[in-house]
Formats: sequence, structure tokens, C-alpha cells
Amino acid sequence: MEALNSLLVLLNEPLVQFFLWTAVLYIIASVFVDRRVAFWIGLVSATAFWIKIHGASVALKGWGIVVAVLLIVLGIKKLFHLNVVLLLKGRKRCPLCWETAHRKALICPYCGHRFSSQEGAGE
Repeated sequence: MEALNSLLVLLNEPLVQFFLWTAVLYIIASVFVDRRVAFWIGLVSATAFWIKIHGASVALKGWGIVVAVLLIVLGIKKLFHLNVVLLLKGRKRCPLCWETAHRKALICPYCGHRFSSQEGAGE
């Protein structure tokens, strides 16, 4: 019962509600368009609805979090030449055909490229 109460307290937080609305609108948009486009459609439309109903402060905090995460991921990619998304998925990218393969694969299943030991996960 205490876990349910703490969950209800969390769901009453405006920032959590903003991201829940973003997720719902993302799911609806992903039915019609590509998931990358759907994310931005969900975020922009949630921002528009949120500002119209509640004001801009929470929406700006939400955008700040999204931009911060985006900058961190892009910074890691630029500084360390590491694709965080592929690394988290346990995949690596083939330098010839640009398809993704399992990070422990020795040969690309699509084009037959033999990976060197330096071609690690997430590259």
C-alpha cells in the first residue's frame, strides 16, 4: 500500500505528467510517422498543450532535460567516438554496409565484412 501511495505522489508531479503526456502523444504519432519524427511531434505537441493549460515553467524544465540528455549523448559520441544507443543495445555498426550486428560478432551477417579487434561495440 505504501508503494502505491508513493507511486501516486510521483504521478502527481507536474514534470512526470508532462513526460507522460509526451509518451502518450509519441505513441499516437508513431502509428503514422517514423519513430524519430514521432518523438519530436510528441514533445512539441505535449509542450503546446501543457503551455495552454498549465503554463510554460514545467514545459521549459522538460525541454531542458531533453536537451541535456541529447547534449550528453552527442558529447559522448563526439569525444569518445562511441554510439551510446548502439552500445546500450549490445550492437555495433559495420563500416562497409552500415548495418548493425551483435557486438560480439566476428563477421557482418549482411555483407560478410570481418570485424577487426578494434571495431568495438557502439562504433
